[in-house]
Amino acid sequence: MIELLDTIFRYSAVVCCLLAVVLTIRDARSQLAARLAAALSICTSAFLLVTAPGMGQIVGSWMVVFEAIGMAAPAVFWLFALSLFDDKFRIKPAHAFIAGIFWLSGFAVLAEYYYIYGQFAAISPAELHAAVRAEGGWFHVSKAIGSILKVGMIGHMLYTAWQGRDEDLLEGRRQFRATFVVGGAAIMGVIIFSLSSAARLSPEDVRLVDVAISASVMVMVFYLFMNIARIDSEWLLGDLTEEIPGKIAVAPDPTDVLDLARLNGLAANATLLEQGLTIVRLAEIAKVPEHRLRRLINQHMGFRNFSDFLNHHRIEAAKDRLADTRERHTPVLTIAMDMGYGSLGPFNRAFKERTGQTPTAYRRGLLGGV
Repeated sequence: MIELLDTIFRYSAVVCCLLAVVLTIRDARSQLAARLAAALSICTSAFLLVTAPGMGQIVGSWMVVFEAIGMAAPAVFWLFALSLFDDKFRIKPAHAFIAGIFWLSGFAVLAEYYYIYGQFAAISPAELHAAVRAEGGWFHVSKAIGSILKVGMIGHMLYTAWQGRDEDLLEGRRQFRATFVVGGAAIMGVIIFSLSSAARLSPEDVRLVDVAISASVMVMVFYLFMNIARIDSEWLLGDLTEEIPGKIAVAPDPTDVLDLARLNGLAANATLLEQGLTIVRLAEIAKVPEHRLRRLINQHMGFRNFSDFLNHHRIEAAKDRLADTRERHTPVLTIAMDMGYGSLGPFNRAFKERTGQTPTAYRRGLLGGV
């Protein structure tokens, strides 16, 4: 019965993964999140195949290829989650370095297993159970590095998902953040348990752990697949069309016109320059329910994040101040504080991101020697 359940969960997840690859590449291949989703689906498929009982005897030396791909799944999932919850996420050298070290540490464990036992191991506690007790020092070092990085990546994912929940303007993604945090915390608990208890579990108990992992992966990839297959999956893969922040993205419903006018009026009278302004506070000022305000800013103004909405208006106001000859001696820090920024650093970063220049260079270019 356990073997039948494992087979159903495992190969159902593989089918969902392969379908997700086709859909993401077809519909959103220009988006980083979509490319990472496709890579994650491929890595997850490889992981599920190489953890299947007896797969090593079926594929022979090709097992190494599947293992190499499958070992990258946790690192790719980490990068995918970061791209999912951070609209500005880009893969930096530090991300590539951490992912590479994680992959090498995992593959080193498998290489050590082959060196000791002379056969290919599946990436599963059931096959590595005996190897956990190996006396080789490098084996334990590699496994420890991989375990630390895995827990660290999971913690980083959960922190990123939780940290941005208040400013997220995409309702579907906002709801998913809570699900992701709860589910991710549960998965972290299973991983920590398996890492600390693998050597003490009987083969039958480890088999149950394998089935639980297969079921969890199936549920996760099926959930992602269902969202990818939906027409309104923008929160997952990003907007498939070019969007200009601040412009009307959707024709407003007559019932939205007054609320939009109210919101535009607040933007014009410097309300958005209030330091520490949150979307909850803005909803109170505008006398608009918070969920409705999120929808208005996202659907009718084209913003996915509340900070981007604020920065857009604040930087436009700052540009006017910096271009004013009467303000030529006003310190940039003073203008930054007036725009609602608590310090110069965030103002400089937001300004350069939108103009390609620092505030000082922007002012110098406009006013010259005036």
